[in-house]
Amino acid sequence: MADDIFSRPEAIPARGPDLYAGMKAEITSLRFPPGTQLQEVALGQRFGVSRTPVREALQRLLRDGLVERFGRFYRVIRLTETEVRELCELREALECMAVELAVVRQPGCTGRLSALIAAQEAALGREDFDAFNDLDGEFHLRIGQAAGNTALLRQVETLRDKACLVRGMEQRRPHWTGRVIAEHRRIVNAMERRDAAIAAAEMRYHIRSVIALRPPA
Repeated sequence: MADDIFSRPEAIPARGPDLYAGMKAEITSLRFPPGTQLQEVALGQRFGVSRTPVREALQRLLRDGLVERFGRFYRVIRLTETEVRELCELREALECMAVELAVVRQPGCTGRLSALIAAQEAALGREDFDAFNDLDGEFHLRIGQAAGNTALLRQVETLRDKACLVRGMEQRRPHWTGRVIAEHRRIVNAMERRDAAIAAAEMRYHIRSVIALRPPA
């Protein structure tokens, strides 16, 4: 299975930051599923590079918390149920604050957010789940940017990649993508009414639904 993953013909040669970004995209999209063993030689063949840039990219991904050491190799992290819950609790605290601040400081951001929702609907219609998940992350990041708090945004950005892993797992649940769009729309509707408390409540519900819909451990 691992050989099939690494030898897919659509791989594009990459260098430096592009290699790092490409490998990260393979992980956050679940094309490299949790637990996938990452070998430098196989990755070098896939991306058309030597082992040195692969090793450097893997070390960056290790610092990001997206891979872990596995003997002499690396592997994609497996998020435990506890880690998913803790991630969602932290996101809730940060993103509820972000949406409240965004309502006050940049109410005009709702136009861009509505456009992202429309793009998500279009991606869902063509069953492009990679694009759907990218747009999901951009939706939350845009709210973080609109909050006008650099320290807060930095934390939202730090959590973004692990949140992508959770989204990749959740999209397999029936009707999950439709729920995401509906919940995003409710958040934006509250922001358009400039009701910061309701916007935060909708964000809280949206993030907590990830935990509520997961099966018992």
